[in-house]
Amino acid sequence: MDCIAPPDKELNIEFCIINLFCTVAEGTPCETPNEEYGTCINIYNCTVLMDLLVTQSNNPRVRTYLRASTCGYLGQTPMVCCPQPKTRNVDPIILSNTTQNPQSAKETNTVITLPKKPQCGFSNVSNPRIVNGIPAKLGEFPWIVALGYKNSKNPDQPKWLCGGTLITEKHILTAGHCVYNRNDLYLARLGDLDLFSDDDGANPETILLAKAKIHENFSPVNFTNDIAILTLAETPKTATVWPICLPIDEPLRSSNFVSREPTVAGWGSLYFNGPSSPWLQEVVIPVVDNARCKRAFGTRSVIDERVLCAGYLRGGKDACQGDSGGPLMLGSSEPSNLRYHLIGVVSYGLRCAEAGYPGVYTRVTAFIDWIQRNLN
Repeated sequence: MDCIAPPDKELNIEFCIINLFCTVAEGTPCETPNEEYGTCINIYNCTVLMDLLVTQSNNPRVRTYLRASTCGYLGQTPMVCCPQPKTRNVDPIILSNTTQNPQSAKETNTVITLPKKPQCGFSNVSNPRIVNGIPAKLGEFPWIVALGYKNSKNPDQPKWLCGGTLITEKHILTAGHCVYNRNDLYLARLGDLDLFSDDDGANPETILLAKAKIHENFSPVNFTNDIAILTLAETPKTATVWPICLPIDEPLRSSNFVSREPTVAGWGSLYFNGPSSPWLQEVVIPVVDNARCKRAFGTRSVIDERVLCAGYLRGGKDACQGDSGGPLMLGSSEPSNLRYHLIGVVSYGLRCAEAGYPGVYTRVTAFIDWIQRNLN
């Protein structure tokens, strides 16, 4: 696959050409890089991508997305897979009319609060051995969630595209971009280890989602306020699943976590554009000062008090595609186990483990008040 400048130089961006002699009829159905339905059309007729091209052409994530959107040429003009227009909805979204359960009406007036230790955050693994880049152990992270999206090619097998973290008995914290304009998000898998095997010793539970609340100021362009809350249709019954602790008390509430070494876990790609891992993976990475992170990304990203950055600047270890929405967890030793607090939500990065660029995470402490307001 070769990358060349498009014949229309006014677009000022490189497009990746799979077949230089391939022509696709305008209006042909296609699938976008985000696995949404789209239509292959002249890029000038695709408002969404033209807006990105004009306003964010220097953003490496946007450039990668635009290249991947190319579906052919119309004469000398690139054609792109333009996503079908959708209406933004920042209010709570009912994901499915079938996900309501009998308890919902009874629990409507119940005030839900975030759990505190000892009811949260402790691992099923005593003194777990955490080594960078290894498969997680069974029960090591009882709160981690895989989010399932409808699969038009195989309706019986969801597409596991994002992660999340159980923060109460019925609420999952994830990234806003995992929810934004994703009407195909419909279920959660809890307590699993290998998503595609029944021989891993896990006793997972798959639960439909009842509704979602995305941050009202989430930006799909620069991923600011990249946070959302999902509500399960029912409480998990599995005894080995429980929520993580959130850093609601001092000194964690006001900590910047710089130089601490939290753990990120998920089922994402093992490397950039590589296959997803069926087995839950974990890696320990250091938190990087925001000022240093801002110098690395320059004007490409918004690095402020709402995010934290983590990763090795030499590269090699990071979250990747499919890990989005998953947890960045800080462990603290206790007499019989390790207790974790959720300090970050996987948001974005440059490729995966790209040298010089740490990963960017939504800083949970910046959104504690928002989270508490939106649990009820």
